[in-house]
Amino acid sequence: MERIDREEAMELVGTLEEKGEVRREDLQAEHLHHPLSSDQIDFLCREKLIDVDGGGRVRSTAEGKVLAERIIRRHRLAERLISDVLVVKNADLFEESACDLEHVLTEELTDSICTLLGHPTACPHGRPIPPGACCSEKRTRLKSLIAPLDELATGAEGKIAYISTGDHERLDQLTSMGLFPGTTIKVHQRQPALVILFEETTLALDREIAREVHVWRQSARE
Repeated sequence: MERIDREEAMELVGTLEEKGEVRREDLQAEHLHHPLSSDQIDFLCREKLIDVDGGGRVRSTAEGKVLAERIIRRHRLAERLISDVLVVKNADLFEESACDLEHVLTEELTDSICTLLGHPTACPHGRPIPPGACCSEKRTRLKSLIAPLDELATGAEGKIAYISTGDHERLDQLTSMGLFPGTTIKVHQRQPALVILFEETTLALDREIAREVHVWRQSARE
């Protein structure tokens, strides 16, 4: 099995494991974009990337988990980069480009992209991005193009890139107020409450909510 095929296979295993128990037949389901053959599954077992018990239950080994998380991290960061920086919205091109990028990114480039984007925790589809060393170190050596709203100084402006909340009710509330990707906002004050201005509207935001609103730094787009 070639390197790219091995990475694709472990990405599939890791993605399915995020949802719960994985069985051998789950990896061969016809609805999958790239289902695995019996030979491919057996190869992963021989390479000690997965274990399959007598009942057909599949588990990633320690080595397999490392590989799966690495490629999933690259894919989801690539999605963020394509969505937020390159602003590609075509679904087919979006997915194809992310799949291509995940196989050519080095660890250094991956961490640089993560730092550049402000260490995002979820992809555009809301799936978690496995953290890297740059996240645990809170690396800021590269000036992030995108930052949480609560990090902007008083008087700073930015354009909303994405909202990372998993609370759909909160997301609906924010969008109903006019806060959605593309909206330009300005921080009016930070204390005692965070107050923002946008489209002739003044709004006070809870700090927790402000941390979920990620904005393009104005200077980064000039």
